[in-house]
Formats: sequence, structure tokens, C-alpha cells
Amino acid sequence: MIPYLVLAAALLGLGLILLAYLGRSARGLGSGETVALDDVSLFSSRLKLAGRPDRIIRQGDVLIPEEWKSAKRVTRGHELQLGVYCLLIEEKYGVRPPFGMVVLGNGSRVEVKNTDALRAEVLETAEKIRRHRARLEAEIPVRQPAEKCRRCGQRGNCRQAAG
Repeated sequence: MIPYLVLAAALLGLGLILLAYLGRSARGLGSGETVALDDVSLFSSRLKLAGRPDRIIRQGDVLIPEEWKSAKRVTRGHELQLGVYCLLIEEKYGVRPPFGMVVLGNGSRVEVKNTDALRAEVLETAEKIRRHRARLEAEIPVRQPAEKCRRCGQRGNCRQAAG
């Protein structure tokens, strides 16, 4: 009787491990050791950048930022956000991530290469934002869908709110 209970418990354990693996895959969680899970704020005073990746994973000797989005496709903004995280991870940990990962709402994973062109665009975009912020009266054009404007916490301060 006891050998059957042990066998049943082992099979149940294997079944639970399989379900956990399938659940992780369906949600887009990749392999690798989770180093941070939305609990590490990164800041570089040298680059004047800050960010908080949804997840940082270790794959071998490198750290990879992951960003989870409800979107159906990757936008340029998502790519720039990962570019910021790559720069910040390199600054803090001393190792340049070769890529970042966007996990879309359907669980698919899209790799964003950490190229020199992406890094340059991130720094250029950050500088443009700083120049605009220096001119507080100048409006920064927004092209958000009305739905995002309705949910925005800054709607009361925005003269360009849609819808």
C-alpha cells in the first residue's frame, strides 16, 4: 500500500511541476534566474536616467531586462524603454545586456537587440525631453489615444488631453 502512495505522490508532484512550467510559458516567462521582480529601481546620475524593469533575469554571465506589456505588438516606445534599462543595468552591474525582452499580452516574447543605434537614440530622446522640460511653458506634443488620456493622473494639468 505504501509504495502506491509514494508513487501517487511522485506522479502528483511531477504533474504540478509540469503545470507550473506550462503556466510560466503561457504567460511569457522565460528561462533564467529571476534577479529582480519589479522591486529594483535603477538610477544613473551620469546618464541622468532612471527606470524600474518588470523583471531582470540572469542568463549565464549577463542580466536581461524584461518588460511586460498588455499590447499586441512592440512599439518604438517599448524598445526605447528597454534601451534605457539596458544602459542602467550596464551602469549598475558593469555588464552590457545583449538584448532586452518585451513580453506581450498574449505571452509571446520579442527580443530587442541592445545595439549602439538604440543606445544613441535613447540618449538623444532623453536629451530632447530635458530640453523641453527646461522650457516649462512649451507644450510637448502628445499623440495618445483618448482612452489613455482619460486614465492619466496628469489629465488635470494637461492642456492637450484628448477625449
